[in-house]
Amino acid sequence: MRVTHDAGETHDTPTIAVLLASEHLIVREGLRKLLEAEPGVVVVGDVSDPQEALTVTRAVKPHVVIVGFSGRLLVRTLRSLRQLVPAGEYGRVIVLAPRIDKKQMVQALQLGVGGILLKETSARELVESVRKVVAGERIGTSRDLAGSGEPLLRNRVDESGTTQQFGLTSRELDIVAAVRRGDSNRAIARRLALSEDTVKHHLTSVFDKTGVASRLELAVFAMQYGLGDDGVGAQTFMNQR
Repeated sequence: MRVTHDAGETHDTPTIAVLLASEHLIVREGLRKLLEAEPGVVVVGDVSDPQEALTVTRAVKPHVVIVGFSGRLLVRTLRSLRQLVPAGEYGRVIVLAPRIDKKQMVQALQLGVGGILLKETSARELVESVRKVVAGERIGTSRDLAGSGEPLLRNRVDESGTTQQFGLTSRELDIVAAVRRGDSNRAIARRLALSEDTVKHHLTSVFDKTGVASRLELAVFAMQYGLGDDGVGAQTFMNQR
């Protein structure tokens, strides 16, 4: 464990304080060099296990915690950080993983992570992600999951990045927001005073317009592009239309 700054040095200035958590020293050292080359970013510490991550987060209150653990270590760390950190106050989490399967991604979203990146993410993308998460944005990955060769998201936005590019109607955006909340078709139907068949019809249309193939993909796609921003994260995803 290495702590290099205290909270007073970071939060009285516009500097972004980052804590690094990974089992691998070479990863932590590489990330430290990369991030500290950026103006306005300081690495306040690096840790090698979940308990150290909690201890240093509690003591230093970093703006961002980059978590490089995988499997059970990842989930355990995210759960503990969620309990420790008051929502939105500090310690926004970016998961940086060599691979992440759909189950782990759902768990991470449930636990309120600010972003999910794979380790082949470029240095520029990582730095931009840190700044976006501090600004309150959520980021997601459109890379392949767990080497399956199946893209999580099929990007159909142009450079403008506007929702109009997807051709979604206001009702379809309501459906997207509900899926982000983890609502079932029955719950969506009750909330919007629709039949379940109508909800399924709207979902089919949304899937076709965005190019996603499941509710999970839609939730992450919506998070990445700001669709249905009143959604609060993933809860239950059934591969149904």
